[in-house]
Amino acid sequence: MSIEIDSTNAIIYFDIDKDTPEIKFWYPYNLPEKYRREIVEECVSIISGDLTFIPEVLLIFPISHLKIKVLIKYFRREYPTEKEGISKSGLIFLFAEENDQIYYRYMSYIDSYFSKAVNTMLTLEKNGTIDELIYEEIVKLHLILCNVTAYLSSKSQYVSKKEEPSRKIFEDNQVEKRKFKVVVLGDPKVGKTSTILRFTDNVFLRAYIPTMGLNITQKIFNVDTTIVELVLWDIGGQTKFELIRKKFYEGASILLVIFDLTNPMSFANVAKWYQDIKNYVKDKKALNGYLIGNKNDLVKKRIVSEIDAVRLSYALDLEYLEISALTGYNVEIAFHKIAEKLLHFNKIEE
Repeated sequence: MSIEIDSTNAIIYFDIDKDTPEIKFWYPYNLPEKYRREIVEECVSIISGDLTFIPEVLLIFPISHLKIKVLIKYFRREYPTEKEGISKSGLIFLFAEENDQIYYRYMSYIDSYFSKAVNTMLTLEKNGTIDELIYEEIVKLHLILCNVTAYLSSKSQYVSKKEEPSRKIFEDNQVEKRKFKVVVLGDPKVGKTSTILRFTDNVFLRAYIPTMGLNITQKIFNVDTTIVELVLWDIGGQTKFELIRKKFYEGASILLVIFDLTNPMSFANVAKWYQDIKNYVKDKKALNGYLIGNKNDLVKKRIVSEIDAVRLSYALDLEYLEISALTGYNVEIAFHKIAEKLLHFNKIEE
């Protein structure tokens, strides 16, 4: 049961000592303790397996059971004595899900505010400044993030959900509606997140930002007389998230394995990704899906041939498509084909 609270515009500062989190500060002050603790525990679990691992970039992470998303900035804190050593800390900013495309698009811009605040906090701490002044910096960061979000949202070119045609149709009870979970797999840097953003928001992410664990995105659109909602689970490709991935495969309706046409190693690893989900998915129908070759716009850098890709898709019993997340080539068509395939399977089962 989720906690009913306005989760937007809240910030939490926490410390990790031997994987045990300590919440040091939060704002607004009325954020419930249980809520704070659940959020921090989820964020700590991302990096709990490796005491030395600190993500260098600002991360977006969904906390599904609370129906929120968060921005997380992890950093190291050095203590003055050898006994205390170095600990991991983090700043968490809670935000409304409809703003995630803004943060993806302006990630480096938003990250600069977090980095500046963290550097100021560490300098104040090193100089022996009282905690209250350090906490003032966090409140300042909170105010900046709220103002920046409001500004970027007002300048955004995205269609609002109220104006989106498919949303209006979706509210019509006489229209058939279907919802499917789509698991998106593949090596890091092959363009999984960029492909999803191109489809859902018509945005291309030029800077590589690794998916740390999971990112969930929804897209609602029409397929003939049916309203289809695809819930796209963009699963992190790093080895360190292998244990987390097992949980994310559950309930999958279909899978997409994406590789980079200019990177033969990402193509060689396709079979590994297919086997990975095959080992953990109980419903074998979820193994139906597509093998997708991304970056077909890079003609001169292309290494993987269409013939080799088609052969592999046959071997894995997947359909093959080529796309370009950069130009948008075939992306819309690919996801409509995926939806049509899901509806076809659904009718057969009925």
